[in-house]
Amino acid sequence: MKKLLVLLLTAGIAMTLTCCNGSEPTSVSDKSGNVSGQSSAVKKQTDYLVLVNRTHPLPKDYENSVTLVKDKNFFGNTFQIEKQTYEHFKKLREKLMLREIQIEVNRAYLTADEQTALIEKYTKDYGKDYAYNYQGNTGYSENQTGLSIDLALYFAGEKITSDEELIKMSGILREVHAVMAEYGFILRYPEDKVQETDFMYQPWHIRYVGEKAAKEIYEEEITLEEYLGE
Repeated sequence: MKKLLVLLLTAGIAMTLTCCNGSEPTSVSDKSGNVSGQSSAVKKQTDYLVLVNRTHPLPKDYENSVTLVKDKNFFGNTFQIEKQTYEHFKKLREKLMLREIQIEVNRAYLTADEQTALIEKYTKDYGKDYAYNYQGNTGYSENQTGLSIDLALYFAGEKITSDEELIKMSGILREVHAVMAEYGFILRYPEDKVQETDFMYQPWHIRYVGEKAAKEIYEEEITLEEYLGE
């Protein structure tokens, strides 16, 4: 009888160990509310070299490849931006702070409605021609990728955010341009490349493409269009 009890007890322990240590994952909710072990849509990999301009629209379903984060700039304004782009921006910002240059995110990711509103604001403030030269149409704007940043400056106790003010600060922004390739950023619309980009010079508009591409583009003094052969 005792032998029978021992055999039954041993079998019970073995079954318990098999249950707890099997190959099937345990369903545990993570911080996002997803449950591990359950099927979910696979997020596409972000294309950091995606080309969006007047002739290349934002790829269909692009939003599914981008992880956006939300934060506030030094002025207290909220923005959204692609996660890896922001991580590299913060490192660039830290580097420039050592040189007493303070850059901030003035504008980053915009929804389609927000881009349309921005075009309307530019048209109202500056006129239709200016709006065309400085902003892409909705669906054809880098602002919708989450990979571009319109910079602002905090200089001599003042926030500098408007196009007119930033153009006057081109000298300081050139110092930003000189080091940002190391962190994966390029100047998207250079002064001498209007024909290639079809946009006017915007010293405040930078774009994350990754360190390798950024260094090559900077060293060869070309645009993203030329780099991609478009």
